[in-house]
Amino acid sequence: MRTIKQAKTAVTCSMAMHACLAALAHQLAEAAVLAAEARDAMEKNERNLAIGTMMPLEQILPECDTLARTVLTLQTWHNRMPSGTERAAKGGAQ
Repeated sequence: MRTIKQAKTAVTCSMAMHACLAALAHQLAEAAVLAAEARDAMEKNERNLAIGTMMPLEQILPECDTLARTVLTLQTWHNRMPSGTERAAKGGAQ
């Protein structure tokens, strides 16, 4: 069993993961809209408009990568948190 402090930390970690996933979903939706608009512009032979429409993706996509990596890192960290059973197995107090 986790201590109260560990339980609060686990909840905070889950909240952070949720926030990152919400931001990631928003950013990916925005990227999808921009990509579709750029595709539509190319279909009309408006290359400059297509490229200009895609330019924000240079910032959005690295942010998406950062958000995804943050979620995965938080999950890895969360899995390494002692659950209390490890302490009991080692003879430690809980």
